[in-house]
Amino acid sequence: MEMVDALISGNQPWLDLRRVALAADWAQTLPRFVQQYMVHGDSWYGIPIGIHRANMCWVNAAVAKKSGSQPPVDVAAFLMWLDQAQRHAPAPLAIGAEPWQVGVLFESVLLAVAGPLAYLRAFVQRDPNVWREVAILDALRSLQTLRGFVDDDYLGLGWVDQLARVQRGDAAVQVMGDWARAVDSSDLLGWAVPGTGNKFVAIVDYFVPRAGDSGSTAERAAKVLTSQEFQLHFARQKGCLPALPSAWACVDLVRARLLGLRAAVLPSLTFDQCCAVTTKQSLLAVVADHFVHRRDPKATARVLAEVVG
Repeated sequence: MEMVDALISGNQPWLDLRRVALAADWAQTLPRFVQQYMVHGDSWYGIPIGIHRANMCWVNAAVAKKSGSQPPVDVAAFLMWLDQAQRHAPAPLAIGAEPWQVGVLFESVLLAVAGPLAYLRAFVQRDPNVWREVAILDALRSLQTLRGFVDDDYLGLGWVDQLARVQRGDAAVQVMGDWARAVDSSDLLGWAVPGTGNKFVAIVDYFVPRAGDSGSTAERAAKVLTSQEFQLHFARQKGCLPALPSAWACVDLVRARLLGLRAAVLPSLTFDQCCAVTTKQSLLAVVADHFVHRRDPKATARVLAEVVG
């Protein structure tokens, strides 16, 4: 795994947790997509904490009741839903211009429009040829259409303020990961991004102790942090699922079922799960510029191909 190799080859000495991993049987109990961020050879360099789902929508319940309370089935239906919603919330899509906010939206739109194979080619394999394909151009065009439902005056807001706009009914929907569950969201509906209902764009949270830390202390910390009691408490505070599958059903059966379908789990580009941070930053800078300034999709695709090429 590219990111683990970079971690191990860096100048920082990281603590090998293989002893606690063996004792707790992490190799058998943790999903492969969680292990890949922490394992190098026979060594473990991370303590698994939680799993977030990035491809989520948070919808104002009152606006949805007027516009259609059932989640749209795909991006085309989502655009129609937004067209209805703007009668009740004139700027229905709540999103800021920060590259990571646009990234959360774009990775879900690309997945919905182009499918998981194109998603993996674009973000994991970083195949420059994929950016020339019709489905990818359609995803960039869809992103441009979504821009029409955003008010320029709110582009400078952070994600919490954008969520507050949805809660007040100033906006109809925000595309944001499940950490929004940790905010008071009793008046919101949680949908998967239309077209990604059977997919899980995953973000794995883990803690990496340094070798300078006491090995015995780090091992005790690992045991506490991977106990079911702590994992459940952390998950409920942060809106995520526990890293341990044995505790998934205690939090959310829907996300637990999706994580059980290995083919449905894809890594998030926006949150450093696909590639080096510098590559991710370059990709998101181009995508954010395309979204905010309404760039030509073909021109944007050429630049993205150059970034990964």
